[in-house]
Amino acid sequence: MWFIRTKKTLQGLLWPGHPEPIKSRKIAGYRLVFSGFSMLLIFFLIGFQAVALAMKKTQLPSDRSSTNFEKTRGTIFDQKGRILASTVPVNVLYADPKHIFNPEEVAVALLPFLPTLNKETLLRLLTKNTRFSELDRKLTPKRHSAILQLGLPGIYVKPANIRIYPQGREAAHIVGAVDRDNNGIAGIEKSQNEKLASGENIYLSIDAGLQTILRSALKSQIETFEALGGASLILKMKTGEIIAAASLPDFDPNHIMLSTDRGRFNQVTKGVYEMGSIFKVLNTAIALETGAVDMQQTIDVSKPIPVAGQLIDDYEPIEGFIGIAEILVRSSNIGSAHISQMIGPQTQRNYMDQLGLLKPSPLEIIENGVPLVPKNWSHITAMTVSYGYGLSVSMAQAAAAIAAAGGNGYFIPPTLLKRTPNQPFEKVRIFSAQTSKAVRSMMRLVVSNKLGTGNLADAHGYLVGGKTGTAEKVKNKGFSRNSNRVSFVATFPANDPAYLILMMVDEPIGQEHSFNYATAGWVVAPAIRNIVNQIAPILNVRPVDITKPENSRNLLSGMILDGKEAVYASF
Repeated sequence: MWFIRTKKTLQGLLWPGHPEPIKSRKIAGYRLVFSGFSMLLIFFLIGFQAVALAMKKTQLPSDRSSTNFEKTRGTIFDQKGRILASTVPVNVLYADPKHIFNPEEVAVALLPFLPTLNKETLLRLLTKNTRFSELDRKLTPKRHSAILQLGLPGIYVKPANIRIYPQGREAAHIVGAVDRDNNGIAGIEKSQNEKLASGENIYLSIDAGLQTILRSALKSQIETFEALGGASLILKMKTGEIIAAASLPDFDPNHIMLSTDRGRFNQVTKGVYEMGSIFKVLNTAIALETGAVDMQQTIDVSKPIPVAGQLIDDYEPIEGFIGIAEILVRSSNIGSAHISQMIGPQTQRNYMDQLGLLKPSPLEIIENGVPLVPKNWSHITAMTVSYGYGLSVSMAQAAAAIAAAGGNGYFIPPTLLKRTPNQPFEKVRIFSAQTSKAVRSMMRLVVSNKLGTGNLADAHGYLVGGKTGTAEKVKNKGFSRNSNRVSFVATFPANDPAYLILMMVDEPIGQEHSFNYATAGWVVAPAIRNIVNQIAPILNVRPVDITKPENSRNLLSGMILDGKEAVYASF
């Protein structure tokens, strides 16, 4: 009996009996539902993972390049809408050294398609201890296709964005540049980085067409006179807009890594210099405005002035007494120094402050020079400042100040951003209409009268006014007569000044055609004439007949020069 019961128990465990039909159907139903639910869950998980993988961007840890999800960096335009800086999509060729099993073999295969790399450099990039090693940032479609056909393991291509500068070196110091991650590192690219990075476009006051003319003229004079370099700008006097600015040597922002420290230095906005005799325009304007002198006054310029063991003298000695106009036209240091004493040092300093010369300009650029201002503005300081020594400022600052004195009397802070017709801007009257009329009339005589130092700047019909300047550079703890910065500031047309040109050439060497002179009148004045002749038609400034009274209405009718009356309309 025991054996029979045990046998039945084992049979029940190994071969369970058949359940009842109703119970069997329930069990089968549960199994079907469970199986169906399991299959749905599996398919859902597989689908979810597939979607996640499709949406996820595979990005290596060290890959910091731009992605398609980033906002495209804004474009920099000139005032007429021409592109100065733009972002374009490119293909980047890179290697994952962890996936490369034979670097030598891969290098040999790739080298014909990477003209900027040699084998040694390529091998170093293919064996770097990283997961991302960039090989080429500007992969052309043809090379892209050829490299893909090689089927090399560990070599990949991905999309990215790069910054390009269609105008190259033109206005490079103003536009600036970006680093490999498209972050601004110089110029407007850096000062306006936040706006550009958010996709906002920037319109500059620069005119690319005028820029080309200005840079070419400056480059020509530097080469002709074997100079170290130079800088120049064109200012729209009634709005304060800098419409062209060139500094040489310069650089190509498309290849910023190949540039030099000297090439990247912006001499227009960053460098601060003693400006020399162009400051006599300011000294004369201040004297007339304050009533320290009048146009009928004469000053004895025959005797040099001893100051602190030195002599203030003139380049060419002048005998006896001369008037205020002749002091400016013949560029007398002695006369300017005497005028400064009539003004007084504190008054002179106050005006220099109002003209924006004692603090950095408000230019929208990081390369903005800080003026070197005398701590003690003494009588001696006033004398040296009167003819451009003792106070160092940027060319942009000097241009804005002289535009006030030689224009319509208003000081307008300079800008590198485009100003729309109805846009308000700061405009402060510093000089009366009477003073500015007298100053621009004298500046016209500097160019038009035979006694003037700027005759070679005269562009026929355009009423160019100007002032020459020569500043000795400090070398070996003293001033060097053989190392000069020569400059010329010009306004035109003199009867209604609209544009100002300032050009400086660093250490020119006299040439045979200049009779071995390397002064501003020989080096810079001819360039000014050529620039005016080229840009005046572009700016819609038409030549006028200067013998007609209406064209000299806004100039003084005449002044005494060399004992004779000088009538402007006759020149």
